[in-house]
Amino acid sequence: MNKRLLISLILCGFVTTMVSAQDPHFSQFWASPLLVNPALTGTGDGNYRVSTIYRDQWRSAIDEPFKTYNLNADFNFEISPRTTSNPDRFGIGLSIFADRVGTFDLNTTSIALFGAYHKALNKNNNSFLSGGIYLGIGQKNVNYEDLTFEDQFNAINGYTLPTGEFLPVNNFGYADLGIGIHYSMSPSKTTHLYAGLGVFHANKPNISFYKSDESPNQDLIRSNPLERKYSIYSGVSLSTNEKWSVQPRVLALIQNNHTEINVGNNFRYLLDFDNSRYFHIGPWLRMTDSVDGFSLESIVLSAGFQMGRMLLGLSYDHNLKDLTGDRAGLSAFEISLNYTGDFDNAEDYCPQF
Repeated sequence: MNKRLLISLILCGFVTTMVSAQDPHFSQFWASPLLVNPALTGTGDGNYRVSTIYRDQWRSAIDEPFKTYNLNADFNFEISPRTTSNPDRFGIGLSIFADRVGTFDLNTTSIALFGAYHKALNKNNNSFLSGGIYLGIGQKNVNYEDLTFEDQFNAINGYTLPTGEFLPVNNFGYADLGIGIHYSMSPSKTTHLYAGLGVFHANKPNISFYKSDESPNQDLIRSNPLERKYSIYSGVSLSTNEKWSVQPRVLALIQNNHTEINVGNNFRYLLDFDNSRYFHIGPWLRMTDSVDGFSLESIVLSAGFQMGRMLLGLSYDHNLKDLTGDRAGLSAFEISLNYTGDFDNAEDYCPQF
């Protein structure tokens, strides 16, 4: 068995155990707002927002890297015509998520509908309280053709014999739902503050492959709940002068016994007044709990280029955990693309994220 194969088995065994209790994540979490909080539906600074992100993880450490995708689209609408005194708005959205563990061809796919209501808290329309909900369906499947077992070894040249292992149905679906709350305030044209809480998998769906199995084997684990995930975040956007703005953010994810904290700052520099071109750059830190306690897990560097309503983002994770002795192999790369549509009254609507 070569070294690369050994590393693959160690990593995949570790991740297979971990993923059963913890959702995959994105370092550019601001590029997938619906996965941070359902209440962020319709909180872009335009009347619609479309974003997509791709994460490629551990490519140099294993033969088949882990791949995660997300596509979001959300819209916001006035509750009543602008001739009335009601500034409240509501948002609707759609999110498609896919996670691929290539070594075992273990796939998770979900699609969800989102809705949110944005309530103005004062007459200046610079303070909003938002509540949101999502309803979705998920699917898990694994390809048994890519798996081999000890009893299949023919003692000569490979795993060619039939297996006596009992294998359940390799494809199933489940329902998923969650809720969230978000508060935003813009005390001035140069300052924007926000904070929120999201709850995902509120119904704790059963994601065991054996949940529908009728075998009399009492050792089978027929219940493996997808634990609730709590997303807690806060951030500030502050323009320091005509060209520079800073956007410090913090995001905590708590799911069962797992805790992850992302903290960092995005610096935005205006390149061109006429074409609204900006350059974004930001350092980030990710801290997680593990068997060794709470510690720094990754250093993340993000960068982006914005032209008008289009924003292209890139990020690189350098993992500091010495799982295999090859830390460089545990890196991750993300690329995101965000487009925000026109908005006819942006100065009166502040719950951006």
